[in-house]
Amino acid sequence: MSALKGSLTYARFFVDGELPDDFRERFMRTIRLRSMKPLEPDEDDLERSGWCRIGEAFETDLHYEDVFYNEYINLGFRTDRWVVPGPMLRSKMREAEATYLAKKGRERISRKERNELKELISRKLRRQISPTMRMADLSWSTVDGIVRFFTHAPKTAGLMSELFYRTFGLKLVPESPYTLAARLGLSKAQEAQWQALAMTSLEEGSAHGEKGPSGLARPAGRDEDERDEDGELERVSA
Repeated sequence: MSALKGSLTYARFFVDGELPDDFRERFMRTIRLRSMKPLEPDEDDLERSGWCRIGEAFETDLHYEDVFYNEYINLGFRTDRWVVPGPMLRSKMREAEATYLAKKGRERISRKERNELKELISRKLRRQISPTMRMADLSWSTVDGIVRFFTHAPKTAGLMSELFYRTFGLKLVPESPYTLAARLGLSKAQEAQWQALAMTSLEEGSAHGEKGPSGLARPAGRDEDERDEDGELERVSA
């Protein structure tokens, strides 16, 4: 999801740790080391994430002016993944197994042989398609120590947090009532009251389309993770 156009929807993270004095020069080097490297059909990796220019999935040759704007560090987070259509793979596997057995003069194929054949067929099919691509923008205020990540998809946020740590050596803490309260700096009395609070659910009977307190019926059969992950970020697909 782009930070530069359309509606602004983002998740916030707190940066845990201090910036080094030479963070601009140091971060520029580490960002370039982890800029996006497109997947190749013959590689073993089936998925890869990396940095690109904010709002530009195909701009992976990053320069200082692409990344730094005043106190902000702006980047695009891109993930490529090979997705071979199941029917295509099964069809090619049937053909390959028949040809293999005929050549060997046998009637059955072992599991090891089938796995090796599947890997060979998968690599051939990857040369005929393109990886799926997902991207979301990121803007880091180095003054406030807050990262705004323009998606709410949990899996994408997890991959981004992992790459963020490998790139900058700093952990990201998702914003929540608890992390926000800790960041505000509570007194001992306030902290004791905070720890004594009990979690309260504001919704009732969610599993089968029952009505919550608002009186609106909720959809059944889908959980929060599915809603977040389904097609939210995908921009380019094979």
